[in-house]
Amino acid sequence: MTEQTSQNTPGQKTTSIWGDFRRLSKLWPDLKSHKRLIVFAGLLIPVISGLQMASPMTIRYIVDEGIVKKDADPIAFGALIFLGIVIFEYLSRATQSFLAAKVVHRMVRSLRNRLLDHVLRLRLSYHDKNLSGTLVTRATSDFDNLSESLNMGVLNSVVDLAVLVGCVIGMLMLNVQLTLVALLLLPVVGTIVTWFSRSLKQAMLKARRKIATLNAFIQECLYGNTTIKVLTAEEDATKRFHQYNVAYRDAQMGTVLLDACMFSILDGIASITVGIALYVGITIVLQTDSSAITAGILVAFVQLIQQMFEPLKNLGNKMAMLQGAFTSIERVFGVLDTKSFVSGGESPPLLKGKVAFEHVSFRYNQDDEAWIVRNLNFEAPAGTSTAFVGATGSGKSTIIKLLTKLYDGYEGVIAIDDEDIRHWDGRQLRRAIAIVPQDIVLFDGSVAFNIGLDRPDITLEQIQKAARNVGADSFIQELNGGYDYRLREGGTNLSHGQRQLLAFARALAQDPKILILDEATSSVDAQSEAIIQKAVETLLKERTTMVIAHRLSTIRQCDQIIVLDKGQIVEQGNHTELIAKEEV
Repeated sequence: MTEQTSQNTPGQKTTSIWGDFRRLSKLWPDLKSHKRLIVFAGLLIPVISGLQMASPMTIRYIVDEGIVKKDADPIAFGALIFLGIVIFEYLSRATQSFLAAKVVHRMVRSLRNRLLDHVLRLRLSYHDKNLSGTLVTRATSDFDNLSESLNMGVLNSVVDLAVLVGCVIGMLMLNVQLTLVALLLLPVVGTIVTWFSRSLKQAMLKARRKIATLNAFIQECLYGNTTIKVLTAEEDATKRFHQYNVAYRDAQMGTVLLDACMFSILDGIASITVGIALYVGITIVLQTDSSAITAGILVAFVQLIQQMFEPLKNLGNKMAMLQGAFTSIERVFGVLDTKSFVSGGESPPLLKGKVAFEHVSFRYNQDDEAWIVRNLNFEAPAGTSTAFVGATGSGKSTIIKLLTKLYDGYEGVIAIDDEDIRHWDGRQLRRAIAIVPQDIVLFDGSVAFNIGLDRPDITLEQIQKAARNVGADSFIQELNGGYDYRLREGGTNLSHGQRQLLAFARALAQDPKILILDEATSSVDAQSEAIIQKAVETLLKERTTMVIAHRLSTIRQCDQIIVLDKGQIVEQGNHTELIAKEEV
């Protein structure tokens, strides 16, 4: 297992609060298709604010006109009005929350699909530099965090802001002097909120990095579970997991501590504000005997202050939610804003299969001095087979990756049918090329799905024909359900040889013009290899084939064999010609 490192997403730099809010505009492309729901939910916000302001006004009426004057009718009438306001406010809040949540979940679904499509189109060099577990975090927990943060933080904060404005308007309607007194401490509140929001953002960024590292390590342990057991490294894996887990817990506790401190401070300021307002109001009444401040006004004013500070007291939690949304947006769009694509967008023509490398040199890291392949020159006529042999690290697999446009940035020209592939779209090119890799990847699904990969242009008849041609049909028919037999992830309920045969059938089902065998028979037993070799002898006559293999039986029949050493071609010819040379 490799040592885990934190992966910093592009764009993770300190920004102002308003810069954070502007970042929300990145979500608009995925929100604009739901404008009708957004407008309806938005129209309910001033309704909620007005109802919040109406409640204290109703209480003022009950106190002044009913309790003070000892009249039961205003009390009964006011109570009915108050009950209606509460019910209507509840229905308005519930409807607004439902509509907002519906929009958010639809937006998250759209954004998640866009992220996965984007990640799959990024060049392999991006994946080489980023832990897969980190990308899994982007596509899972970051979106869960974004959804929760938008619903509980951003959208609730908009409602809270409207309620805050409504409370201030209500207080001004009751008494301007008391309102000015109540608002004296708001600048202090603003300063506190600003400082804590910045600190919360940094703490949450740290927590998200820690959970990404933890997820990456968990995925690595699950992937290498067998190796860990064989090497009896369970104790070391558990120890390292504990370290990453504790680091994540400590980072999370940092956000909890900041949130708790902010809540306590704001709660104290709210109580102080109520006390000051009551003192000033009662003083005015006692000293001036003014009728401008009645008992109902004081009761209503205290309730408005409490309603105004209610969202402020919860602002710590809301700011944590907001920072969660900002953090998730920053991390998700750090991936989406990465434009590391292999060049080329033209559709390739119908291929015949002629392949040529002209003075091709390549290195994975442009800062490295050593070339992986250097000045390669060879041609594979359409319908012929070419084998690449050489020691590990000689550049065999790199040639295949360049031919299939998994990497670019090479020097020289790679041509198919005498046309430079640089300008072709890599995904469309790979549809005309089939690869049988050494490390077989089978998915959780039926046998038919794993051969055809649910491509609409591959029918069940083509799947069955491909399986028969490679000799896989016989063991498939013996499975419970045949082609509908469900494979577990990785095909663990099949033998290694059976998995290799399915991979071969998958390649042939595409009916490719270019077929690549990357150590395709390295782990197949003698009986399975004999079946494959028999099918290959007839199938390769119509295709250009590139073979990477060490088994003599696999490369002997190839039209030409290219011997590589340290990224360069040292010998070239057919099997008979190379055997005749003593130095090979």
